[in-house]
Amino acid sequence: MLNFDEERVRSEHQNGVNMIPEVEKIVDKVCEDGYSNIFLFGIGGTLLYAGQIMHTAKQLGCKLPMYLENATDFLYEGNAHFGKDSVVVIASLSGNTIEVEHAIDKAHEVGARVIGYVEVPDSPIAKKVDYLVSTFGAEYYWWYTVVLRFMKNAGQFEDYDRLKKEIASMPENVVQIYKDADEKMKAYAEKYCDEPITYLVGSGNLEDWAVCYGMCIMEEMQWMKTRPISAANFFHGTLEVIERDVPVILIKGEDKTRPEMDRVEKFVNRVSAKVTVFDTKDYELKGISEDFRGILSPIVMRSAFMRLNVHLEHCRRHPIDIRRYYKALDY
Repeated sequence: MLNFDEERVRSEHQNGVNMIPEVEKIVDKVCEDGYSNIFLFGIGGTLLYAGQIMHTAKQLGCKLPMYLENATDFLYEGNAHFGKDSVVVIASLSGNTIEVEHAIDKAHEVGARVIGYVEVPDSPIAKKVDYLVSTFGAEYYWWYTVVLRFMKNAGQFEDYDRLKKEIASMPENVVQIYKDADEKMKAYAEKYCDEPITYLVGSGNLEDWAVCYGMCIMEEMQWMKTRPISAANFFHGTLEVIERDVPVILIKGEDKTRPEMDRVEKFVNRVSAKVTVFDTKDYELKGISEDFRGILSPIVMRSAFMRLNVHLEHCRRHPIDIRRYYKALDY
């Protein structure tokens, strides 16, 4: 396989599994001390990762006062529910995401506590948070553990311990997903890498993955024009611009919103000759109960799409670490 480091992939996800007890201790301490509400802060990809677990929490019946906030919007708009007893949850891979850093400062101004996942421990954000967890490649496991542990402690997710036990199987499953997805991702990249625009459709806890992949990978890292859209909103505008030669990526998971994607799939195949379906059902998850597959769809889909990264980079002859403007200009 092209540019595939099996041990690195396995170790990243094992880092996530190994991190869970440390995150649980932090959440348990926050719950013991008491809190009024929970705010998930992010910007760009981190906001979209947090958004995926928010969909999952909703589908699991979460009743906690939990809010998802774009860090920059929060700086200007605020939130009337935010106060000294609020708990902020953040993630920053680099530890120097300036918008998140400023949002943490604003949170501290009113005395709110901040817990954070940062992959670079000696970084500005790592030094600002009140509770820090630091490892590499484990962001999904961070959001899952924080949100679902809060729910468990509130008596709102009784299957938490069973999921925690089974999620230990994910590192090996993910390695296999990378392998199983490779040929399809290679074929897609070879066929569609130079399209003038690509539409990506997702629903539920994969709605934000569609946005994340279009914005953070295809646009930022490959300079490809995209239009991500939720399945729920697709029939309220976007359907009118789908034509025979317009490529559409359908990102199908196994949560409660799958029927939304079935509806979009039925329509686009009547109109476009360039429809590609990526479906989490295509991948085996050993050791994972059927009722948890929908919860884990974001990890499954992200793992598959990591192979598309590699093949787009190769087919377009465009290294993914090259930027024209992002963190290259003063803006």
